[in-house]
Amino acid sequence: MSKYNVHGGHNKIVPGASGYLDEVTEDRKVKNQLILYLRSMGHTVYDCTDDRGKTQSKNLANITAKCNQHDVTLDISIHLNAGGGTGTEVLYVSSSGKTYAEKVSRAVSSALGITNRGAKKRTDLYVLNHTKSAAILVECCFVDSKIDKGKWNAEVCAKAIAEAVTGKKIQGTTTDGKNNFTIKVNGVKKGDVLNIRASASASSKITGTLAYNDPNTYTITGTSVNGTDTWGRLKSGIGWINLKYTKRA
Repeated sequence: MSKYNVHGGHNKIVPGASGYLDEVTEDRKVKNQLILYLRSMGHTVYDCTDDRGKTQSKNLANITAKCNQHDVTLDISIHLNAGGGTGTEVLYVSSSGKTYAEKVSRAVSSALGITNRGAKKRTDLYVLNHTKSAAILVECCFVDSKIDKGKWNAEVCAKAIAEAVTGKKIQGTTTDGKNNFTIKVNGVKKGDVLNIRASASASSKITGTLAYNDPNTYTITGTSVNGTDTWGRLKSGIGWINLKYTKRA
């Protein structure tokens, strides 16, 4: 499995663009959903978002410092564009970044139903120039485009990015918290345990267990279908459980 750095651009102190959409609000939605999708596929993901930098330069430096703590396949920077255009474009500086940029721009624009502006080489962007791994900056859509606003869906955008960078289709859904539900362990044989897995797969690493008679209630923040099984992501972040052995609380 691969490792990824993901971050949302800007922050509330040094905000990005705003129009029909607010960049910081929406890029966080995409970032959070993308992390859920990639983790549900079994990948390791580091959230390198900076919410503390009080100047643009400090914000960029903080993001880059976080990214460079990890050896990853790809750094993914999430932004929304502005300036009167429409569509998706993905920025890169390295040849390896270009390959990902082309795939992501094509996938996101197609999924949202907006113009594919393509991959564009930029040599003047701090994060692209200072991260040690291959990096892309995704300009998901234009905040000041009424067309883009009408087509915008953060979850669809995140799913398209995840599928493009991994080359794998995502089965099922993973939610961002709006559709959370609670469960209790049910149907596990006496004396046995319900394994908690690192990803939504019976072959992934066991990260914990729940006893057959566990009386507690647990919150599920996302689901993913793998074959005939539906898996639920525990809110604690410890991992995934097979929902076949649970009931709604």
